[in-house]
Amino acid sequence: MMHGGHRLRRREARLPARLTSWRARRGLSPRGQALAEFALIAPVLLLIVVAIADFGRLYTSMVAVESAAREAADYGSFKSTYWTAVNSPTTTGEMERRACTATWGSHLEGYQEPGGTINHGTCTNPVFECSLEPDTGPSTECASYADPECADATTDPPCTVHVTMTYTFTPFFNFQIFGWSPLQVTFERHSLFRISDLPTP
Repeated sequence: MMHGGHRLRRREARLPARLTSWRARRGLSPRGQALAEFALIAPVLLLIVVAIADFGRLYTSMVAVESAAREAADYGSFKSTYWTAVNSPTTTGEMERRACTATWGSHLEGYQEPGGTINHGTCTNPVFECSLEPDTGPSTECASYADPECADATTDPPCTVHVTMTYTFTPFFNFQIFGWSPLQVTFERHSLFRISDLPTP
């Protein structure tokens, strides 16, 4: 086909040759370009995958820690006589043992307890805290509680057993700056139970 004395086919045939020579001078090829693009995007994709995995680990850790707090608070609210001045330290120790045993049994990542601990009697990650909260006064640490109010089954409304578990979560990619890790996440889980003296079946 002729147009103005020139052949369009000849002009169209020259364009691919020019592009090919330009790529050759630049050292580019379709395969090399694809590899370069993949090298740029691969780290981003890896970070996304790791972030998704860490989110799943964080969620399961929260569930495990919350279940441990509930286990301890449930035990502490079973009987009012658990909270006499004589029984309060023993009750608190048993609650902590149950909370630490629950987190250990759930294979919580990062679980820690002091060396020589027997039967998971205490743990340092997560950390156990307990307080008794009567309606008529301020809250008191469970182990040192000596007021007869919460130990009386006729107290109405009954006291509340408040358990707090504090856990430090460490992600896959973790680094430290002068001993401090900016990527660690510390969270708390709370469980509150009213003391209820249920009749023995």
